[in-house]
Amino acid sequence: MAIKDWYKLTFQIKSDFEDIIIWKLNELGIFSFSFEYLIKAETKKEVNIWLPADDWGESSRCDFEKILSKLLDINDSKNQFFEWRIIKEEDWLTCWKKYWVPELVGNYFLILPCWINLNEKFKDKKIIKIDPGAAFGTGSHPSTYLCLEKMENILFSDKKILDIGSGSGILSVAARLLGAKEVCAVDNDYLAINSTKSNFQLNFGNLKNLNTYLGTFNEVILKNQLKQFDFVLCNILAEVIKEMIPNIYKCLRNNGEVIFSGILNSQKDEIIKILIQNDLKLLDVSTRKDWACISAQKTSDPT
Repeated sequence: MAIKDWYKLTFQIKSDFEDIIIWKLNELGIFSFSFEYLIKAETKKEVNIWLPADDWGESSRCDFEKILSKLLDINDSKNQFFEWRIIKEEDWLTCWKKYWVPELVGNYFLILPCWINLNEKFKDKKIIKIDPGAAFGTGSHPSTYLCLEKMENILFSDKKILDIGSGSGILSVAARLLGAKEVCAVDNDYLAINSTKSNFQLNFGNLKNLNTYLGTFNEVILKNQLKQFDFVLCNILAEVIKEMIPNIYKCLRNNGEVIFSGILNSQKDEIIKILIQNDLKLLDVSTRKDWACISAQKTSDPT
């Protein structure tokens, strides 16, 4: 197999800009990135973004710089703000992995990169082993943290779960660890579906109790008649969530619940309004940094 080249883009931001950068990268479908505190400037962070060279020609890189410049309100006329360099696949893997460490989430979960041995002091935690490969993060994003934190306080035993936008499969794995009897994972990216399967296998040794579906959520549920779910997990962008809410209602059984994450605080009121318009009762809103997690319940089918 040919060795890939990668672009590594590096630039510095004020720490307050971290959340908005994460949001924009997720919106653009870019998931290979890291933030590193600068020892000599504690209010700043270094951003590192890895992009496959074959997919990012000069024009694409220029457009990306313009998007970031507008987001950060900078004028980089001398082209000194952004640093690009080419690295090889094996160097990318070494460089990329050094930013991943075990991470405690809530009271019960530990997200464990699969190449790191479990420390004895964490043996009583619910361990989520993750190998994101080249496309998906390890769950440190605030929206994923919020979702997992919400899940750990819910009884999933013998429940039927739908994970929309499964990505690395971290929420599907968590649901199964919490006792779910059936997990259905949907994503419109085949790499995500492969990653979900791989990480499910990594944690449980098989793919029993997992069903995966490739395609957009609205297409998948109509084609496969997916319904009567006890819980729906949806950690994606708010703009996408808004279009899904009517069909999410149809997927839930009576008294079934949905957990939405990936929503900026500034967007939560609009999402709540749409939930109420679609006969979903608001249960709870929690926040972390600039992000919100919303849970709601289908109380009954309209008569």
